[in-house]
Amino acid sequence: MDREPVRSTKLIILARHGETVSNRDGLIMGQSDSELTSRGLAAVKALAEKLTLHRPRVIYASSLGRAVSSAKIYSEKLGIPIVMREALIELSSGAWTDKTRDEVVRGRRHIRTSWTDRPPGGESYQDAESRVFTLITEIEADKGSKIALVVGHASVNRVFLKLWLELEPDIALRVNVPHDSVYLLEPYGRVAVLDHAGAMKRGLTFVEG
Repeated sequence: MDREPVRSTKLIILARHGETVSNRDGLIMGQSDSELTSRGLAAVKALAEKLTLHRPRVIYASSLGRAVSSAKIYSEKLGIPIVMREALIELSSGAWTDKTRDEVVRGRRHIRTSWTDRPPGGESYQDAESRVFTLITEIEADKGSKIALVVGHASVNRVFLKLWLELEPDIALRVNVPHDSVYLLEPYGRVAVLDHAGAMKRGLTFVEG
């Protein structure tokens, strides 16, 4: 996968879907689905309001319901189209799907301990690189949209960041991908975080565990 993303002139706004009932209850979803909570809906609506200043021209969204629900809120507020892409669906959690985190990864923040670690019957971050790379190629080839909003999920967004910013796997693995903030991937590799309250700070944020 030969590319030089840090020299891209596009602005990518990378968002995770809003909080879901399963997120709230500590369930591992993977490619299953769950409705947004009232808190999740409120955070997405607040972010959509903040993004009116950035004026994205298109939304690329995962086809899973929680991402679609979030993308529709952005679309209605910003007046822009949604392009559904299977490449953005969350990594499969295999046999761990719909189990509680305490059942399978007690004491850990993430269910994958390395870039190549797979849940039983599921996907690793590395497994998802090919499909995410295909989407990135599509986004870069779209000359009509200099600003794009991408609505995905925690794990697949880490893959996007790893490829777009050419991060080392151990760095990408620890990137925080909250429900109530977006990453602004600015031209030439600059990064900022914008939260639902409108606060902005420079750089990626990280979690341990």
